[in-house]
Amino acid sequence: MRLWIAVLCLLALVPVSCKRIQGKLDRLAKTAGLVEEPPKPAEPGLTPEQVAMEKRLLDAAAFDLVTEADFAPKAVPFELNKSSVVSILGYHDFRERGGTPMIIAAEKFREQMQAVKDSGIPVIPLSDVLAWRRGEKNIPEEAFVITMDDGWQGVYQHAFPVLKEFGFPFTIYLYKKYVNIGGRSLTWEQVREMMQHGCEVGSHSVSHESLRTRKAGRNAAAHQAWVLAELQESKSFLEENLGVSCKTFAYPFGIFDEIIAEAGLQAGYEALVTVNSQKVIWDSPLAKLGRFIIHGESDANFKLATSFRGRGDVASSHFLLADARDAEGRSLVELTPAPDSIIQDRLPLIEARLERVGDVLPESVRLRVSGLGTVPADYDPDSKIVRYRMPVRLRREDCAVTLSFKKAADQPDEVLSWRFKVDLKAAYQPKTVSAP
Repeated sequence: MRLWIAVLCLLALVPVSCKRIQGKLDRLAKTAGLVEEPPKPAEPGLTPEQVAMEKRLLDAAAFDLVTEADFAPKAVPFELNKSSVVSILGYHDFRERGGTPMIIAAEKFREQMQAVKDSGIPVIPLSDVLAWRRGEKNIPEEAFVITMDDGWQGVYQHAFPVLKEFGFPFTIYLYKKYVNIGGRSLTWEQVREMMQHGCEVGSHSVSHESLRTRKAGRNAAAHQAWVLAELQESKSFLEENLGVSCKTFAYPFGIFDEIIAEAGLQAGYEALVTVNSQKVIWDSPLAKLGRFIIHGESDANFKLATSFRGRGDVASSHFLLADARDAEGRSLVELTPAPDSIIQDRLPLIEARLERVGDVLPESVRLRVSGLGTVPADYDPDSKIVRYRMPVRLRREDCAVTLSFKKAADQPDEVLSWRFKVDLKAAYQPKTVSAP
C-alpha cells in the first residue's frame, strides 16, 4: 500500500518537472536565436489631433531638462511712472533788495528755498525730467525744477550760494550777446564754477528779441531764417564754449507760436520752456513746458507753483518731519513701513498713528501713494490711526507716501512725507518649501 502511494506521487510530479525543464529550454533557444518570437500586435495609429498635440508639446520644449539657471531670480521689468508732476520755477535777477517783477530780494529767495527744503518735495535737474519723458528713468511723484533767465551777476552772487548750501540743482538760460561782456553779466569762469555744483545750461537765443516780431522790411522767409539763426547759433555758441550739450531753450519774453516751437525742435532742442503757469505732466508738449515765473513783488506765482494736488503751498503748509519727536522723546508719528526701510511685501499695509500730534480734523485726512495718487485710506477718529492696504502689488523699487491733515478748519495743512523701498529681487524669488 505504501509503495503504491509513493508511485502515484512520483507520477504526479513528472509533468510539473517536465514543464519547468521545457521552459528553461525554450528560454535558452530564444537567447541563442534558434526560435523566433511571435510578432507583437501593432499599436493603433495616432489620430491627426493626437499628432498635432504631440508636435506642439515637442516644439514647446516641455521636456527640456531643468537647469540651475531656471531657479535664478528673473530680472525685474522696469515700469515707468507716468503720474509724476513737476513744477518749474523761473527766476531772473537777484539783489540785496528786490521790489520789481524781475528782481527778487536775496533774503526772500532764501526764505522760498527754505520752504521748498522743509516741504521734503525734491528739487531735480531738468535733465532728469527729459530722461523721464524719454522713458529712461522715473522721477519723484512731485518735484521742483529751478531755472533762471538772462545770466545776471545776481545769480552767482545771491542765488548760487543758497542753492549750493541746500544742494539744489538748477538751470541757467543764457543768450549769446550777454555772456562774459562785463558789467552785470555772468563770466565764463562763474558759469563753469556753478556747473561743478549742479548747474545746467540752456539757450535763451542770440539777441533776446521776441522771435515772433517781424522787423520792418523783413519778409516771411527772411524772418524764418532769422528765427532759425537765433535758435541754432546760440546753441552752438554755448556748446563750443562750455563743452556740453545744450538740450533746452527758453523763449525770450515767453513769446512763441506753433511755427517757432516746431523750429526749436528742428534746431535740435529736446525741450523748450515757456512762461505759462502750468505744471509739467507726462502729456505736456516738450516744446511748451510750462514755468511759473516768480515775481519779486508778489508771492502769488510762488504759491501756485508750490501747491500740489489740492494741498496748500509750501509756504503756508506746516511740514512734519518723519523722525520728529515729542517732548518725551517718542516718535511724534509712528509710520509703517518705516521711513527709508526696505521691505519684501509687495502688498504692504501703510499705516500712520497720529495719537501724539493732537487734534485731527477727520474730514481733512488725505493719503497719497506714488503711482496711485490720492487713495481711499481708512481713518479711525478714536485711535487716530490712518490705514491703507495696497490693492495691487508694487512694481517699482521706490514708494513715496504723503499724508496731510488739519488740526482745525482755520489752520494750515499738516503735511508728512516719507519713502520706503521694495526689495524686488527678493520679492520675485521662488519661495522655498521646507522639508516635512
